[in-house]
Amino acid sequence: MNYILYYFKKLHIILYLSLLIFITSCISDLVISGKGNIELKRVEFTELRNWDQDNHSMALISFLNSCKKFSSMPDSRMIGSQIGHIFVKDFRDVCEIGHVIRGMGTLQARNFFENWFVPFKVTDKDNNSYGKFTGYYIPTLNGSRTKTEKYKYPVYAKPKNIDNNPYYTREEIEKGALRNQDLELLYVDDKVDLFFMHIQGSGNVVIDDGVIIRLSYAGNNNQPFSSIGKYMIENDIISGDKSYFAIKKWLKENPSETSKILNMNFSYIFFAENKDDSVIGGANVPLTEERSIAIDKNILPYGYPFWVDVEDYELGEYQKLLISQDTGSAIKGTIRADIFFGSDKDSEERAANMNNIGQYYILLPINLVDKFLAAK
Repeated sequence: MNYILYYFKKLHIILYLSLLIFITSCISDLVISGKGNIELKRVEFTELRNWDQDNHSMALISFLNSCKKFSSMPDSRMIGSQIGHIFVKDFRDVCEIGHVIRGMGTLQARNFFENWFVPFKVTDKDNNSYGKFTGYYIPTLNGSRTKTEKYKYPVYAKPKNIDNNPYYTREEIEKGALRNQDLELLYVDDKVDLFFMHIQGSGNVVIDDGVIIRLSYAGNNNQPFSSIGKYMIENDIISGDKSYFAIKKWLKENPSETSKILNMNFSYIFFAENKDDSVIGGANVPLTEERSIAIDKNILPYGYPFWVDVEDYELGEYQKLLISQDTGSAIKGTIRADIFFGSDKDSEERAANMNNIGQYYILLPINLVDKFLAAK
């Protein structure tokens, strides 16, 4: 009964957007130019490979996490300046309707996305639509609230005096640049594991009394990210197996060389203690396993659905609908993304195997398409 009442309450919106569906279905060549080197090219859902094979219910749950964030913002807050003048009010209707159909099933969820959104292929202005897709997960480390002989590697909170200018490098921080500033959140027992927690951008730390401290990304030092794996391979430091796991094993077995190699990556990540049971991403919303994606927030906005199509993933076909809810210092570029794989026992392997070429499509609420058409 509540659904019927809600449906009639929103009937004028449905009729209006149905008209938009008819209008925009005739426009197959709509191109939206964003800031910098980005273009969005209108496509049909039938062009999304294996679109009808996905579990759209899980994507809807993830999308509603972003809707909850939008609900706390004023209508005038801009949430898509990278690709146009898009405001919170432009998402009000799709978020409300999404809440109504939540839990109804994957077919209804798929219909929701097909009826209320329009897909656009993300390309650069040279018409390139392919880029690098990687994966990340939530590692678990052992640690302590206090520094001991065993737990001696600090996890730092973000310093207050960081702005958009380059801050201390990783090497400078490792040599003590942040000492005596009361920034130490925790101490952990493994330098290599801590480095890879920096790469992942968040993590769990189990302290001696068994309590799990959840850490979320709080910022970085505005220094360039460099791949230590690439450096090790190009300089013949590691041979044979050159996988993520082999690189990690080599670093742990060669402690005299570890600091030098880790410091080749100038980037350094700061953390905040997360009181929520969920993993919180850069958009300050809970992340959902294989339904949340990290993008370059300077190029693409938070809170939007993306159809991700990755080629040659070692663990099988990979096409899923994910929501942009996170970012990272290594995630730079128009076609560049990092898929969140969760924190279970298989997440590290699934994330490590995701290092592939792919493309993605952003889904825009259909009322926005009318806005872009009107502006042309």
